[in-house]
Amino acid sequence: MQTETEPLEGETVDARLNRYRVFDEVNAPYIAWQLDQFRPFLGARILEVGCGVGSVLAQLGDRELLMGVDVEQDILDFARSRFNGHARYEFAHLDVAALNESQLADLKQHRFDTVVCINVLEHVPDDERAMNAMADILVPGGTLNLLVPAHPMLYGPYDKMEGHFRRYTRKRLRELVSKAGLEAIRLYHFNAVGAAGWWVQYRLLRRQIHQQTHFQTIQRMLPALKAVESRLRPPFGLSLVAIARKPNR
Repeated sequence: MQTETEPLEGETVDARLNRYRVFDEVNAPYIAWQLDQFRPFLGARILEVGCGVGSVLAQLGDRELLMGVDVEQDILDFARSRFNGHARYEFAHLDVAALNESQLADLKQHRFDTVVCINVLEHVPDDERAMNAMADILVPGGTLNLLVPAHPMLYGPYDKMEGHFRRYTRKRLRELVSKAGLEAIRLYHFNAVGAAGWWVQYRLLRRQIHQQTHFQTIQRMLPALKAVESRLRPPFGLSLVAIARKPNR
């Protein structure tokens, strides 16, 4: 089985990055919808944890500082080259769940008022340590903006092969936020139709790869989905959104 973020057997780095670029283009409207959940809380100095090839950074607009960190060097190198010549972008090869004192101090010196982390925390074995680090990096009053896979009952072979250690419940995510010393502003399910489709594709039919047609289908449905969920929070969803603030102390 293969996902859009894992190398195919025998695949060159160039071929892999080209595949990512295609995925970027196809999935851009959905990424924009994800970011819409955070926009009222995005500040001027943003750190993205798990920036990949830079698809989220590319949609964050004009900011004072945009920094991306990732654990994959070749992917990070592409993201850096993508924004070459733009002084407000910075990149670093770092694992937020394993920062040493020097790395943490350097990140804190950037005085980030916003951390964005989309579909990354589920890949981290020690998610509590990662949460604590992200909270520590923020300046007082700053916000942590998270999106993670929801519902453990949806967890299956696809999640495992994609490198997911878990899917989250509202209770678990709220506990992580609280233990990190943050105050939850918003916490809700996101993309109910996607959850139903995930269950059919990867639990019922046990399919083992994302197909481009899956993304094209969700893009066609986006206007209706956005209209409904902007007015009514669904009781379930493919993802959980959490927006948490660091207290002013």
